[in-house]
Amino acid sequence: MLAPVFFLAAGLLVLAGATKIFRPDPTAQALLDAGLPGTLGAARGVGIVEVVVGVSACVIPAAGGAIALGALYLVFAGYLGFLLVARPDAGSCGCAGATPVPPSRLHLVLNLVAGVSGFAYATTAAPGLTAWISSLGWAAVPIVFGLLVAGWLAVIAVTAAPAAFRSWSPGDDGHEHTPHAHDHGTTDRELAEAGIAPGHASLWPSIKPGDA
Repeated sequence: MLAPVFFLAAGLLVLAGATKIFRPDPTAQALLDAGLPGTLGAARGVGIVEVVVGVSACVIPAAGGAIALGALYLVFAGYLGFLLVARPDAGSCGCAGATPVPPSRLHLVLNLVAGVSGFAYATTAAPGLTAWISSLGWAAVPIVFGLLVAGWLAVIAVTAAPAAFRSWSPGDDGHEHTPHAHDHGTTDRELAEAGIAPGHASLWPSIKPGDA
């Protein structure tokens, strides 16, 4: 039960790390915006660590790879928590390279889940990715496909969902004309109480009642 979440987290870690290695500029800028050392070397260094930890988690999880993955994701969760408190308006946390990833509670929770899955997987027999897939038989085909779809959805969730939620606001189209209708009704009643009805001559100061 833990394996799909664990290997999904490992795969996303490798993907994010590779993105930082080949395109470090956005991550470096995000680190600078957070008040941290933001050089290209630092960004690439983070990417290399992610790739190494992700690959280790897939190949040798029982030999420390699972624990390393759990620890790294918890570090990322702490970084996101810092941004949410100190830099809530940050345009991106730099986690996905060139793709802007606004810091969000959703991203924080996903990092915590990934971190916990790493430590939990370390307490099991912790087979590597190849051994786990081989043990699935033909079921490996839909499961691996499902992992790919889940990975894609996770990326969409952390990149698109926060921005969409921030820009959304309830519409009030259905109530646009209600206040106007109420105002007209109130005005008519006030005119009637004052003895002024629609078409009453007193509405036309230049015309005397006898002139009509």
